Amino acid sequence: MLRMLTCWILLICLLLAPGSLVRAQNALPPPLPSEVALNGYADSIVINGKIVSMDDAGYNQNPGRIYQAMAVKKGRIMGLGTTELVRAMANSATKVIDVGGQTVLPGIVESHIHLFGGGELGAQMGVKAPDKGISVRVQAGRDLESTRLKIETAVKDAAAKVAPGEWVVVRVGANPAEGVSQIKVQSWFAKEDIESAKRLDVVAPNNPAFVVGGIRGNVNGAALREIKKIFPDYDAYVRQAIEPDADVTGEISALDQVTIEWEIWYRNTPLELLAEMLRRELLEAAAHGMTTFSSRLDTARIVDAYTLLAREKQMPIRFQMLYEVHVEPDNPDYIRRFYKKTGNLTGVGDDYFWIGGVASERWDTSYPMPCLGPDVPAPPRIKARELCLKSGDLFWDTLRNAIEGGWRIAGIHGIGSHGARLFVQMIDEAMKNAKITPEEIRSRRITIEHADVLGKVPDVVAGLKRHGITVSSNPWRLLRYPDYAADYGESIERYMVPVKSLLDQGVKVVGQFENYRGIGFLMTVFMNRMVNGRPIAPEEAVDRVTILKMWTRWSAEYVMKEKDLGSLEIGKFADYLVLDRDILTVPEADIPKIHPQMTVVGGKPVFVNKSFASKVGMEPSSFQFADGDNPWSEEAYRGN
Repeated sequence: MLRMLTCWILLICLLLAPGSLVRAQNALPPPLPSEVALNGYADSIVINGKIVSMDDAGYNQNPGRIYQAMAVKKGRIMGLGTTELVRAMANSATKVIDVGGQTVLPGIVESHIHLFGGGELGAQMGVKAPDKGISVRVQAGRDLESTRLKIETAVKDAAAKVAPGEWVVVRVGANPAEGVSQIKVQSWFAKEDIESAKRLDVVAPNNPAFVVGGIRGNVNGAALREIKKIFPDYDAYVRQAIEPDADVTGEISALDQVTIEWEIWYRNTPLELLAEMLRRELLEAAAHGMTTFSSRLDTARIVDAYTLLAREKQMPIRFQMLYEVHVEPDNPDYIRRFYKKTGNLTGVGDDYFWIGGVASERWDTSYPMPCLGPDVPAPPRIKARELCLKSGDLFWDTLRNAIEGGWRIAGIHGIGSHGARLFVQMIDEAMKNAKITPEEIRSRRITIEHADVLGKVPDVVAGLKRHGITVSSNPWRLLRYPDYAADYGESIERYMVPVKSLLDQGVKVVGQFENYRGIGFLMTVFMNRMVNGRPIAPEEAVDRVTILKMWTRWSAEYVMKEKDLGSLEIGKFADYLVLDRDILTVPEADIPKIHPQMTVVGGKPVFVNKSFASKVGMEPSSFQFADGDNPWSEEAYRGN
């Protein structure tokens, strides 16, 4: 007993000796970071980077807080801080991504892009367009008449190579050597009725013929008969949706092209193959830095393909779907009532695929038919082709009824100043009919798109602000200035894509590219507003931080996911991209030289550049850029 007491006394003396308590404490493991205590160790960490959070939502030049490192758990950000701090959130199972000082940004949230597959991608997979027949490409001639001759020759030659009843498709491209751009080709189709159904019937009487130049095109009588087999109300629809004799001329829009492709040519293609085609296109978009996008879906078949991807958890990036299936040719009275019959599905979905509301391209429209009304004078022939809707028109009534039915409306074409004015009036009409409060309308986050010649007319801006309407704007629309000026005179310049004026007056403006190639080049167009060596309304230029907010923090609000997307903050999804240059500091001329290194969605890499993969010990992604390609460059944009 005495011996045991002696041992206890000695132990106490040792512990009380100078330095003994410190040594005992040092022997204990360090306390767990609070983030680890709460969530467990990180699944992955990004270290030694310049992580630009974009957590400042204000209209200013502050990109928000900048960190060295970031920790990710279950697809969301669990920690941000120094490399030392974040390393403490990792254990042996954590994937460590050392970006070597490179810049990390939130993923691009693109508000207006149409990813419908097709083209070379579809052909590589065996998805044929058309399914039975032939498709050829021709280069435009130096003028309208020579282009017509080339088209008719191509149609006649192609028809001779296929059986009667099979499709003949002729796609008309630009001719840079003759100074003919794709926009010029498109304007010929839209303004000159370049190939009417009657003209095409002469060279292809026994084959459905489809001729397209950009977003405009024409079909012949045989093609119209094929369309009517699927859509028996086509004539009644066209007379109300476009013009009384449009079913005779065979003029078709971009929406009609998509409908022909997906509802006729792809009708018997397995849905699984179509869904895989879309998935591969989304992976390519991710390689350019896109992690979320918004688009109208125009046909039931496209909805089915995307729904299959979402249901099978195969969406590589996130998608806000805007319903637009009402543009499929159908009984006009049914179309008017459609969104009162469905119930309001706005917001339904999950984190990768959700319904963002009802859209409509057919409200105002792109050059050469923007609705400028009384705001900008022009010769009668120019004013006559402006598309300005009124109450009682098919798409006015359809959208008004959608609003009255509780839907959010977004993705609506807002090209010209008067078109936007009429849009506000349509909303006012719906509010009066359904007794909707101003607060409720503002809460729906209604949007209009493109803003080619939206201008800054006081009553139009006041209407946008009153209803809380967001404007989604695209820098490449500035490149159409020469065509607008030819029709309306150089005074149209002050109407062109007025981003800064709208922002200065309190209108929310978000970014769109309408494609994913040449992103860096298009950003600089917004910064310098140069078109063919001349600045267009240079007072509307915006700085690079504002541009980044337009495509990250603010566009997350457009897709109704600002609590989860748009900035790198604790609790938000780990959607980010790694760039090989610092977009905040490189000279403006070098922004198009930026090359994405990695794109991550929900903590999962969906694109990893081959050379970057070797540096960070990861596998390169399936999609890779060809050697020498610069995806953010002007060359990438021009080559699309």
